[in-house]
Amino acid sequence: MRDWKRKKGIRKGGDSADVVITKYTISVDTARAIRKAVPTYGSQGRALQVATEMLIRMNDLPEPDVLSEDQPVTRVSVRLRKRTYELIRELSELKYGHDTGQVIAACMKVLKKKRIKI
Repeated sequence: MRDWKRKKGIRKGGDSADVVITKYTISVDTARAIRKAVPTYGSQGRALQVATEMLIRMNDLPEPDVLSEDQPVTRVSVRLRKRTYELIRELSELKYGHDTGQVIAACMKVLKKKRIKI
């Protein structure tokens, strides 16, 4: 019998200790913006990671969106690093009225900007 060798696609260790899978309630427009950013950044989590890091370094944060009752919302499941997850929580508590969806919308605004003052 041949000795079994680990295939290249099968990993020994993972980074699951550093990853959080969570769901956020966001507007449909924000969900579309996240999906639009995926080809550039590789995944939804990576796009949010880049945007969150840019957001915490900005002097003037984007204003929160005005929520209306007729605006459609959706639940999005995202795989994030613990640091990104914690930053989104902290920003929601400090600047965006405990609404993580507003933080994610602000992240997408940051990714759309052409020039950013840090």
